[in-house]
Amino acid sequence: MEKIHVKLYDFLDIGDDFPTIIMGVLNLSAESFYKGSVYDDLKLFKKTAMEMINSGAKILDLGARSTAPWSKKISIKEELDRIIPSMEIICKIIPNDVIISVDTQYREVAQQTYDIALKYKKKIIINDVSGLKTDPGLLDFIVDHDIPIILMISKSVPGDLLTIEEIIEESKKTIELLSSKGYDDKKIILDPGIGHWIEEKTPECDMKIIGNLEKLHTLNHPILVAISRKSFIGATLNIPEPEKRLNGTLSATAIAVYNGAHLIRTHDVNNQLLEIIRMAKSIRKSA
Repeated sequence: MEKIHVKLYDFLDIGDDFPTIIMGVLNLSAESFYKGSVYDDLKLFKKTAMEMINSGAKILDLGARSTAPWSKKISIKEELDRIIPSMEIICKIIPNDVIISVDTQYREVAQQTYDIALKYKKKIIINDVSGLKTDPGLLDFIVDHDIPIILMISKSVPGDLLTIEEIIEESKKTIELLSSKGYDDKKIILDPGIGHWIEEKTPECDMKIIGNLEKLHTLNHPILVAISRKSFIGATLNIPEPEKRLNGTLSATAIAVYNGAHLIRTHDVNNQLLEIIRMAKSIRKSA
């Protein structure tokens, strides 16, 4: 099988032969399931961003809208009001070799954050949990501006695919759609959509997806796994509070990396996480 390798903006290599990339979560949504990840104070936001970078994060993920199906819905204007001030701050303080991930499903949010990044000569990637299903205009924007994309593979609504086979099938369709519009598919990162997005998705579904990540390598795109403190961990360990799910998160992260995840999206960027990831990656390479 061909080795997976993507180079983002000529300075960040992602793939089988490269270290696992850490994406630090900077949450701007008060509706988030994990309140400890919300940075509505701009001073704390700035401090946390720099701590994540200094601890090894190569990508910072800014999200201003909770995508949990039970969360309060907000308008695009509210999403913009939350993310634009933080985007201005982050662009002023981060080094040029750190990429900003904009977690949005909407073209207008992508456009305005992209314009700010251009002003400060920073690089962005769009992280769409709907897999370009929510706003067709976002697909055109991505293609027109040749922006890298993280696609959480979905069929109708975010996270509605229950098996690795469904994820592979839907991934192929979305990749083909982008390629048909002239988009360079080497800019695509795939997210299988771990989490309790719909009622039908049980903890067992999530664990089977993590256990079978290797099968996604047939698509020849880097795999991002976002499992940090999620509900399947709480359900498995009987820990309802996300604040207490760190051990479960670290265990699941190690297994995901061993099974072929190339990027880890996490609330916890620290030496403990990095050491666990390095060990899992080293064991995988030695197997």
